[in-house]
Amino acid sequence: MDLISDVHEPEIKRLKSENECDERSGKEEQNSDIQESVTNTPDTKEISLERAQEREEDNERMVEGDNENSGIIDSDDEYKFPPDVDASDMLDEVEYNGYFPTVTDRYLTPYYKLNVQSPGDDICIRIHSNRICMLSLAPSHIILQGDKDITKVNFKVSDKLDRSLNKVSGKGKHGAQPLQTNSNICSISCSDGQTYMIKCCMIGKLVEVNEMLLENPRLLRNLPHKGGYLAIILPNLRLLENLRQSLLTHEQYIELIQEREKTATHA
Repeated sequence: MDLISDVHEPEIKRLKSENECDERSGKEEQNSDIQESVTNTPDTKEISLERAQEREEDNERMVEGDNENSGIIDSDDEYKFPPDVDASDMLDEVEYNGYFPTVTDRYLTPYYKLNVQSPGDDICIRIHSNRICMLSLAPSHIILQGDKDITKVNFKVSDKLDRSLNKVSGKGKHGAQPLQTNSNICSISCSDGQTYMIKCCMIGKLVEVNEMLLENPRLLRNLPHKGGYLAIILPNLRLLENLRQSLLTHEQYIELIQEREKTATHA
């Protein structure tokens, strides 16, 4: 048995560990010296100085730019508003005859049917671009001539049928009352005791009636967009073009009304 090796074994281990620690510390000191030598080289110092100068120059430019901009905004002497321009000459280029078209004139095209049931029973059908139709009396209708006072508009056209109870739903106007060309829309009573039955003049579905006429029948003398219409109707789209062809345009209507007035004058 080797007693010497057993006794000195802890001491040997301690010496080895101390040597290893010394080696590690020596390497770390050597690395730090190398880093210091690299960072303290003349080239590195010059690069860091150049970067610092560039940052300072950039900051100075930004400050100068802010001062210039603030001077432009705040200084009333340097900035001048452009002179006022007289725009009255622009109105000379606009074609204006003193008449502004109404909502009805802009979006609905009027067509007419004269003497539907009797002389002077003239109906106007205005067709929208979406093919919805607005039914009203034509300006030449006998009800609107002279000083006749409209006393009542009744949408109950029979004992079993009341147009004011029409209820529709959806794009297809489900539940709408069907209409034929000779279907009655309403009856109009006047102060002279006369009652006039108004026909639909088209095939389609009843969308709504003008219920305001029930309380104020005199609205019928107003323009359509001011309450002077009778009903809104969705025509049979397959027959819409035939409907247009069977009606009078506004120009044709004016010509016929003028001829009628001349004939009445000579008579």
